[in-house]
Amino acid sequence: MMSRFLSHMLPVVGALALLVGCSDDGEGPKDASPDTTFVPDTAPAACGVGIYPCAPYGVNADDVAANLSFLGYSDPKDLCKADKDKVMDTATTRRISFQGWHLGDPDAACSAYKKELLWVMVSAGWCSPCQQEVAATQAEYVKGAVDPRVGILNVVFETDRLGEPITDAFLKKWISTFKLTMPVAMDPEFKMGAYFDKKATPFNMLVDTKTMKIYFRQTGGSLSTIGQKVAAFFN
Repeated sequence: MMSRFLSHMLPVVGALALLVGCSDDGEGPKDASPDTTFVPDTAPAACGVGIYPCAPYGVNADDVAANLSFLGYSDPKDLCKADKDKVMDTATTRRISFQGWHLGDPDAACSAYKKELLWVMVSAGWCSPCQQEVAATQAEYVKGAVDPRVGILNVVFETDRLGEPITDAFLKKWISTFKLTMPVAMDPEFKMGAYFDKKATPFNMLVDTKTMKIYFRQTGGSLSTIGQKVAAFFN
């Protein structure tokens, strides 16, 4: 049986299934070389059980993802609410890290909302496939149609001008434009460039929150593929 995510998303993303990277040549998504050399300098000061998996970290499937951290916005109780009940708070800037999904909300009453898979969706404001991907995903998210075991983080690294690092003002415009209620963060240093070349934007990555190992990574846009991989993870 298809997962809840896949059964709801496939009708919506049919038109997006063939999306490619913003500068692609039309042959389909590619795994382009990263823009930067990977330096795992965002690992927590301490690591281990109850904190975060220890190094080594990497950027490929089956590697443990470094604990990347960003400034952004979300519902104040993002880790303790159903997706359909979340309300975006743009009045308070929050530190959003991969570690949050690994640990979950410390309140025991929130354990029912613990995510098993983290979907990191990387976008640029100038990238039209990114805009379509975010819009389609948010439409399902707000309805509660995304599998509740999946947490989503939209990371935006540039504005609508190629080469211009994301700003707080643009991120708020991005949130308003797509009426986002899922967590969204700024990556002006382009930390996610360790994973892919910006010309292949969007980039999507699925991470097992128990081990923080990368389960799947994809350059270029294909939401149907993401749906299939989510289904396979839980089956």
